[in-house]
Amino acid sequence: MRFLLILAFMFSAIWATEYKLKYWKDGETFSSYLTKNKIDSTKFYSQIDPDDIKFLSSIASKLPFFENVKNGILQEALIPIGEEMQMFISRKKSGEYSFDIVPLKYKIIRDEVSIKIENNCFVDIKKATNNAHIATYLKRVFKDRVDFTKLKKGDIISIKYRQKSIKGLPWEEPIIEAAYIKRGSSEYFALKNKDSYQIWSNKAQVSVVNKTITKEAVYKTFNYPLSHIRITSKFTYKRWHPILHKYRPHLGIDFGAKRGTPIYALSSGKVIYAGWMRGYGKVTKIAHGAGIVSLYAHQSKLLVKVGQIVKAHQVIGKVGSTGRSTGPHLHLGVYKRGKPINPANYIGRSVKIKDSVTSTKSVKIVHNLLKELPIRAKIVYNSLKNSHKKSYRWKSLSGTVEIAVKEKERFKKHATRVQLSNTKGDA
Repeated sequence: MRFLLILAFMFSAIWATEYKLKYWKDGETFSSYLTKNKIDSTKFYSQIDPDDIKFLSSIASKLPFFENVKNGILQEALIPIGEEMQMFISRKKSGEYSFDIVPLKYKIIRDEVSIKIENNCFVDIKKATNNAHIATYLKRVFKDRVDFTKLKKGDIISIKYRQKSIKGLPWEEPIIEAAYIKRGSSEYFALKNKDSYQIWSNKAQVSVVNKTITKEAVYKTFNYPLSHIRITSKFTYKRWHPILHKYRPHLGIDFGAKRGTPIYALSSGKVIYAGWMRGYGKVTKIAHGAGIVSLYAHQSKLLVKVGQIVKAHQVIGKVGSTGRSTGPHLHLGVYKRGKPINPANYIGRSVKIKDSVTSTKSVKIVHNLLKELPIRAKIVYNSLKNSHKKSYRWKSLSGTVEIAVKEKERFKKHATRVQLSNTKGDA
């Protein structure tokens, strides 16, 4: 799960504001959310541009968002849309509520952490940085290579990483670029390549892993939704709207086509929705497994029903212009466990649906030695091994923000209090 989406700190103010992290409830609609907070849905919807209404129905269950509530009355709510934009609901002095979609503003912090173990890896890294998640991702880097429970007092850890920051708070996961661990006489060094980590140690280490495959991984091929492809609008988290003159996400790909053109299922799966969906008009949703769902919007005619099993390249509908649309076209969306992803990463490709299953068989793997480090890796290794830099404290930037995060139950309940000064700045 991504870290706390610290979206509530987008706006500078001169008063104290308290936000609480919430999770969107299963089955809750945006209308029921308004009703729960005693907001007149008729007045609220009337101020929203029809082109933005479709985002209200695409909020995934268990999505983290922030609320500011005073005396039982909702003051503000910030709900993320993708990685670059967020919905902003705010209560006016008149008691009515305003709505807008605004960009996220963040900086990238690059830092080095170097500690000598006093208690344990997680406690000491959090004490040095005020960011406990760094240790979690460090453990993932070394996986089975280092037993973190055996790190003792006096052992050394140095980490080079980067992380997005909103108002001095960590947003999304940290990216560990390199790491060095000294446990007793043993040394371990990891360096990030493009998509993985290369790991060395100061002596030949033999590990035993399970490698025998008893069942092959399951892949699905995702085809194109139309016979003739003409892309009129690409997937983006931040697109300048030519009519509204505002930035808006476009969480899918638009394909230009004539009305009545057959629409094909990207791959085999089960129809989980077939009906009207506000700004999207007539919509079909197909679940393909592994949390992957495809969405086909603005159809003129639906040719499948909920619960129906469809095959790859089966005709499921006809191109149209229903909903919020300036002309006939197909809006194609792809979601992975409720999160919108770029359909271009799937269509025309073979995608893993199930991992391979392995049986237990002892296979010896000899890992690389530190003495075999290439020049670039050796420079980073020596830098981390001899690092004495003071760690960045995930607390404030230029004194503009002071925070205290109390974590009562991991990944479940968080409370954040923020004091904002007159000083302006993005992060």
